[in-house]
Amino acid sequence: MITKINFYILLLSVILYPNINFKAQNVEIKNNNHHSTISYQHKKEISVEKFFHKKMKVEKDYKVSGRKFEIFYEKDDLIYCGKNLTANKNIKVDTLYIIPKRLLLPEFSAYHLDGYQVRDAVYQYLRSNVKGFTNHDYKNHFIYKVDKNIITVMLEQVSHKYLLRKSIKYLLKVDTAKLEIQEFKKL
Repeated sequence: MITKINFYILLLSVILYPNINFKAQNVEIKNNNHHSTISYQHKKEISVEKFFHKKMKVEKDYKVSGRKFEIFYEKDDLIYCGKNLTANKNIKVDTLYIIPKRLLLPEFSAYHLDGYQVRDAVYQYLRSNVKGFTNHDYKNHFIYKVDKNIITVMLEQVSHKYLLRKSIKYLLKVDTAKLEIQEFKKL
């Protein structure tokens, strides 16, 4: 019941929030033939670790605005990102995150990669290499770490049947360039 209430609150906020006039600040982005404005209430510099975890939380390639943490623009040495609250060309965010490329590239060079892409590669590998693997009967918990071009993924599958709790853990290392599994262990 609580999830339905949260869903309706989120739905109403997405529908009504872009129409509410809030005191916004603007950033103008000018690229060759492209000119855009980003309206925001808060502006924060985000750390590489937080940026990485926000990108890994992206569940799928949403078409609905406000659901996906995305990169809006890359200008000079800065990357502008956040969750767009509008569906049109104008970008309106509550919090505009900025991260310098010089800090991001050495730590997470494949910064355009989203979590659903990494999870798809993990699921595809496990389906083809682990006999009887399924991701439908379990609750899947992912933990991510990044080290330059390798993302270490810890997947724990938890199943509750009756009073029994069953847990299976996998450790995988994913190459970000090709989205291939470099190392695999069942823990």
